[in-house]
Amino acid sequence: MKEHAPQGSLFDDPAGPPVRVADVAVAAPIATPLSYAIADGVTLEPGTRVKVPLGPRVVEGFVLGIRTAPAQEGPFRPIAEYDDGPPILTSVTLELGTRLARRYGAAPGESFQTVVPAPVRAGQKSPTRRFVRRHADADATQAFLRSLEGKPSKEKQRRILTALLARPEPFVPLSELLAAADSGPSPVETLAKAGMLVVEDRHDDEPVGPRTEAPVPTPEQAAAVDAIVAEAAARRSATFVLDGITGSGKTEVYVAAAERTLALGRTVIMLVPEIALTPQTVERFRARLGRVAVLHSNQADGARARQWETLRTGEVRVALGPRSALFAPLPDVGLIVLDEEHEGTFKQQNHPRYVARDVAKMRADIEGAALVLGSATPSLEAEAMVRDGRARRLRLTVRATGAALPTVRVIDMRNEKPVGKGGLFSTALYHRTRKTLEEGRQVLLFLNRRGFSTQVLCKRCGWRARCTACDVNLTYYQGTSSLICHYCDARSEPPSKCPDCAAPDVRYNGAGTEKVAEAAMMLFPGKRVRRMDGETLRARGAAESIYADLKAGVIDILVGTQVIAKGLDIPNITLIGVINADTSLLIPDFRAAERTFQLLCQVAGRAGRGDFAGEVLIQTFEPAHYAMKFAAKQDAPGFADVELPMRALHGYPPSGHLVRIVTQAPDADAAREAAQTLRTQLDALTGANDGRIALLGPAPCPIPLLQGAHRFHLLARARVDADLDAVIAACPERTMRGGVRVIVDRDPSSMM
Repeated sequence: MKEHAPQGSLFDDPAGPPVRVADVAVAAPIATPLSYAIADGVTLEPGTRVKVPLGPRVVEGFVLGIRTAPAQEGPFRPIAEYDDGPPILTSVTLELGTRLARRYGAAPGESFQTVVPAPVRAGQKSPTRRFVRRHADADATQAFLRSLEGKPSKEKQRRILTALLARPEPFVPLSELLAAADSGPSPVETLAKAGMLVVEDRHDDEPVGPRTEAPVPTPEQAAAVDAIVAEAAARRSATFVLDGITGSGKTEVYVAAAERTLALGRTVIMLVPEIALTPQTVERFRARLGRVAVLHSNQADGARARQWETLRTGEVRVALGPRSALFAPLPDVGLIVLDEEHEGTFKQQNHPRYVARDVAKMRADIEGAALVLGSATPSLEAEAMVRDGRARRLRLTVRATGAALPTVRVIDMRNEKPVGKGGLFSTALYHRTRKTLEEGRQVLLFLNRRGFSTQVLCKRCGWRARCTACDVNLTYYQGTSSLICHYCDARSEPPSKCPDCAAPDVRYNGAGTEKVAEAAMMLFPGKRVRRMDGETLRARGAAESIYADLKAGVIDILVGTQVIAKGLDIPNITLIGVINADTSLLIPDFRAAERTFQLLCQVAGRAGRGDFAGEVLIQTFEPAHYAMKFAAKQDAPGFADVELPMRALHGYPPSGHLVRIVTQAPDADAAREAAQTLRTQLDALTGANDGRIALLGPAPCPIPLLQGAHRFHLLARARVDADLDAVIAACPERTMRGGVRVIVDRDPSSMM
């Protein structure tokens, strides 16, 4: 950033000439822009990032507009520093951030901090590495190689060229080439002078792998692509719900629509629900479209900033990543895709707490773009959009490969005598897993619980291992011999005897993925078992490694949480075992049945995607629940027909709309009193709104103590979404006296 030219600290002459000022959204909880003087000779544009004085400190801000103000409107403090490059916000992301702030009750400056990644704002740079590519054509290279034969002094040159020819990609990292040839850099320099190869400094984010041809689309795929691209070509904002059974080729629709949108001269944003899904989606997009910029929070800061810059400059025209990729600085976006749009990860849990589906619609409206919401199990919000005419449904009813949907069996665990340690495998699941492995196929075992044991308790006195900062049980991890809180990540050693009564009768009950993996290794000795869950995915590159090993057949049994239910497309996986389908039904949330249904359908869809039939075994203690029945039939419309009227009866989304307000504080009384104060304020508001807003609570949250804070919540509910704007305006997210934090969550995805 550049500092202002010196002009004094204040422009304070009320009779002086007009002053050129910038209206700035400061990165602080201030709803209105503040005006700052622009020094003579400085040119600023809307969207420029600046640093400005705010009280005794200097804070980040974003220029919303430039104007000339009369001197008497001042005095104006000068801008302290400014970016001297192009504006960090485009006209579109400036408008998008403004709308985001308005809907979710954030200050505009805070909203823009969400729009622009922190590494970009900090000016991070991505380092380059040295790469080698062939320069001469194949015939000339082979002739040169023959000329080196029988010459010991040229042996390292020969090995380097041979290693380079063996690599399929045009660019090979110099370090990898030297390692493969067991050589130092000197022979590379000699070969470069001879015109055999070229050494270049490149960024790691510039893959140039082989391109693949588009497959012949099914009639349903072709019709879907035509409909989507027609809207992108006409520059009309339009929403589509791509409702396709698992394996029906939704990704091919995304890629083909992106290909044609790029041909129109427009750009593309592709959103995936999980960072773990990024590698395989990137692989398919790059194979067809060439360069794709990947944006997600697990990247090194420099790499993330570099990817963002390639989009801003137009060097790359496709952005791919989780929800934050929605704010990519691409010009003229013609297509926005949310794959697995029903996933809860498309909800931002930090302020501003936006829903990616709704913000994507904002951007589509601004840009005149086609918005595609893809899922085998559309959210009830997307289903309602179709049913009331706000979106158009595109159906894919058959699997693209011609494979049949897997057969699904519901196993009533009330009548089972489980096999193996821990009683995790029904007899049917054990025998089907053994047979599948004998046939050389792969197995997925799904349990939406991490760790080894989910409860640690004393058999004698009833003591339970619970987090002192959160009102939840600690989970035991056998691999690290530790007790971990999944909410605050507190860690401690498991006790050898009860801390309360000193009895040695400490029991480890319940099961997580770690226990399932151990049971699988004991029941199927010699088979290669891996886990894919929140713990194993912590390391950078873990998702890519597991996906590559699964695809290569290195893994026989993959045990995982909900991350394995999303997007895995491995033809050799033919059996899915759901260890305990009831876990998500027990959550005190009005979406519990919907999430259970979606999870079961999604994980079932990983089976039988190749030439071999798939099979799914769902183990449950509630086989009669309608979520189980409709999941077994893969019947999303049937589930919606039952669930939607139940939601409407109680005014829950999508029939109604919610704002959840949480008060939290180290002192329980302070949190309770703050919640009651807010209820009193909102009672006055709802009275003025003729009862269009209903209030519930306050009441303790289902998890009343979280990370050391006592928590209470209340709900504002309305049939008309716009009526809740008044609640957002009257109750901003903030910190009150006594250290009480107020959290305001519009369209909450969780009631916990």
